[in-house]
Amino acid sequence: MSTAVRELLRDGGPVLLANLALAVVLYSRCCGLLLQLVRTRRTLAGIRGVGTEQLPTLRRWQAELQDSFRRQRLLIGAMIAAAPLLGLLGTVAGMITTFESLSGQAGSNSMEGLAGGISEALLNTEAGLAVAIPAVLLLYYAHRLTQKGVGRLVELEAQGLETF
Repeated sequence: MSTAVRELLRDGGPVLLANLALAVVLYSRCCGLLLQLVRTRRTLAGIRGVGTEQLPTLRRWQAELQDSFRRQRLLIGAMIAAAPLLGLLGTVAGMITTFESLSGQAGSNSMEGLAGGISEALLNTEAGLAVAIPAVLLLYYAHRLTQKGVGRLVELEAQGLETF
């Protein structure tokens, strides 16, 4: 690990490390969801003709696609909401450090202690937002892919009903 990254984690305190761990789990879940949706889209794009005997299968796929996205959206949404809250927790911790420095309880009443506390607060605020904002965009994109997949299944179902 580079020196700059070590310093950043040290300056951000333990909450920044927790937010980093959350980011790893969150983005691995987002990537997994997106890969699943892209695979589903490719599969559906390859289907040309549909007969009436395949209608129950199409309806099952539609329900499974929507249910899978809904379940994953709940977990990903909870992690997205947790990231700025962790940032806020780190902000509070940094402000406590700042006020302790001002009161002299931390051992020194210096500008270095004041700057360290403010730096911790701002790093955590930034980290919480930096984790959450792109994840919201990825979740929206996954939602659009899900809608397109469901739309394709509805089209295939309509084709199957036409042959009936």
